[in-house]
Amino acid sequence: MLKAIDIFKSYNSLKVLKGVSVELNEGEVVALVGSSGAGKSTLLQILGTLDLPDSGQIYFQDRDILKLSEAQKAQFRNDSLGFVFQFHHLLPEFTALENVCIPAFIQGRSKSESTARAYDLLDQLGLSARAAHKPSQLSGGEQQRVSIARALMNQPKLILADEPTGNLDTHTSQELYRLIFELAQKTGVGFLIVTHNQELAAKADRQYHIKDGLMVM
Repeated sequence: MLKAIDIFKSYNSLKVLKGVSVELNEGEVVALVGSSGAGKSTLLQILGTLDLPDSGQIYFQDRDILKLSEAQKAQFRNDSLGFVFQFHHLLPEFTALENVCIPAFIQGRSKSESTARAYDLLDQLGLSARAAHKPSQLSGGEQQRVSIARALMNQPKLILADEPTGNLDTHTSQELYRLIFELAQKTGVGFLIVTHNQELAAKADRQYHIKDGLMVM
């Protein structure tokens, strides 16, 4: 589904990625591990077309996404990708349900259709009773589940997650891991997860280890 080949990226004179290659298949959970500053988040941003590499190729379902225009990249992200970050980035003035609806509204879907799907997703994630609550009224784990529901809203093929359990306690992290693997199995969506958590990485279908901008064994 996703194939990135020889990705290079520098910022000024700092070489962050030095020829990194990654593959991910439908329904796979793949962990990207490494120390801080190794280039993991930079790679995730590039794979999500939020940043550009200096060189390299990225194919998504055999489509060369680096050749897309900015408008086409925005459409690609909205249609095919979901994003989950360490900090949930939920809009504080909106309810959980409204936050989940946002990608569908961007896609131009009706309020009734969007609301029905958002509620269904929250229900699947055990949050139907919290749909009318604002982020400040939710626990950290609940906020992260809302962000996962939002990422799933437009039925993406791939979710890119950057340290999704970084701010959660051990028990909540384990529950989130279970949820991610369950979603991958049930829906066929792929997950590429940047993590420092070795327990999560060990459970993944595959692991990539990145050190000083290079993939290592």
